[in-house]
Amino acid sequence: MSEPLEEILSLYQHENREIANVDEPQCSIVLFKQADKNFAFYGSQIKEILAERPVSWVPGCPPSLEGVINHRGRVESIININSLIDAPSQEVSAKRTILIGRGNKMQSGILIDKLVDVLDVAESQIQPATDNLPASMQKIVVGIVPVGHEYFALLDLDSVFERYLESSGYAS
Repeated sequence: MSEPLEEILSLYQHENREIANVDEPQCSIVLFKQADKNFAFYGSQIKEILAERPVSWVPGCPPSLEGVINHRGRVESIININSLIDAPSQEVSAKRTILIGRGNKMQSGILIDKLVDVLDVAESQIQPATDNLPASMQKIVVGIVPVGHEYFALLDLDSVFERYLESSGYAS
């Protein structure tokens, strides 16, 4: 007498079934907290994640430009996105992280309060952004990502950079 598992497998072996591909397209996302709110960027737009380092203030810069850093022999601007995401300016916390983001038209560091995680999600999990977002956020939020019991607003880096340039008076 054969094993029960072998019997079951032998039944399936003789059936003519097509195998469905259940692989879904995945994308990497970088989850972070800013002003106690949950946000995310597409991982493809974030080139590096840096531990906090000293940011040199540059006189005459707009408030959303925190300053610059020397990163691998290159001067990299550091943006504070609080005003771009309609978050109140907060007291600078002891440890903050810098995301080096590269968009279509610019590259810059983005100062964030706390890195939560970097993970792969199925593209089908990304829900469309809702219409009840404030008008300023509708321009930069491209979706909502559920992770566990929390939801993260997925930001488009190019739209964030565009908003930064507009608010700083650098847009053409």
